[in-house]
Amino acid sequence: MFDQLVTSSPVKRRSDRWIYFCVTAAVWVSLLTAVIVWGIVAYDAKLNEQFNLLTLLSPPPPPPPPPPPPPAAAPVKVVKQDAPVGFVSAKEPPKDIKPPSPKPPVFVSSNAGDIGGQPGGVPGGVPGGVPGGVPGGIGPTGPAEPPPPPPEDKKPPEPPKIIRKSGGVFQGSATRKVEPTYPPLAKAARVNGQVVVEVTVDEQGNVISARALNGHPLLKDAAVNAAKGWKFSPTMLTGVPVKVIGTITFNFNL
Repeated sequence: MFDQLVTSSPVKRRSDRWIYFCVTAAVWVSLLTAVIVWGIVAYDAKLNEQFNLLTLLSPPPPPPPPPPPPPAAAPVKVVKQDAPVGFVSAKEPPKDIKPPSPKPPVFVSSNAGDIGGQPGGVPGGVPGGVPGGVPGGIGPTGPAEPPPPPPEDKKPPEPPKIIRKSGGVFQGSATRKVEPTYPPLAKAARVNGQVVVEVTVDEQGNVISARALNGHPLLKDAAVNAAKGWKFSPTMLTGVPVKVIGTITFNFNL
């Protein structure tokens, strides 16, 4: 029996523990549910209160403006015509046929005192009308005048400031010629041949620039120096002196 009492005490404590846990959990779940429900109810009540407050504060929208009254109809003007306008068929055939009149026919408008033009008149027309005119026109107009011709430039064209001459003609106009000095290094190397130098001459015939176009390198400097000493007669174009570009050929022979 003692063994049974010893064995039943732990089992009883375990059973009491489980009951205590279940009761505690039920209490906490009830409290949490009550808090959540109370919060939802309080929040909804607060939202309803704010919505009612905003509804009371905001004024109602103004009514739409009344539609404008319809425009009054313009009075209809009745024009009484004493005589029919246009051609009217004759009741009886004419007994005498009159010859055609040399003058053009004249139309009478519906308004008394308006003569010429088509029946009723045309605003801007000419009193009496114009034969062959256009309704609404002011009479025949002539062709448009042609534009005036552009003014002629009487100033003569300026001559070119610089011209080019061929080698033979250019060398023939020289008034002073300078022969080149044979370079000693070229002479020692037995170098010979031609050197073509292009020169530019100013309006007075003086050489202002020179450059070698071809030839042996040992002979170019001597040819360029000799070309700078040349002088030419001034070149005139339409009575105006101009610059000239030409070539001079130097022959170097041992």
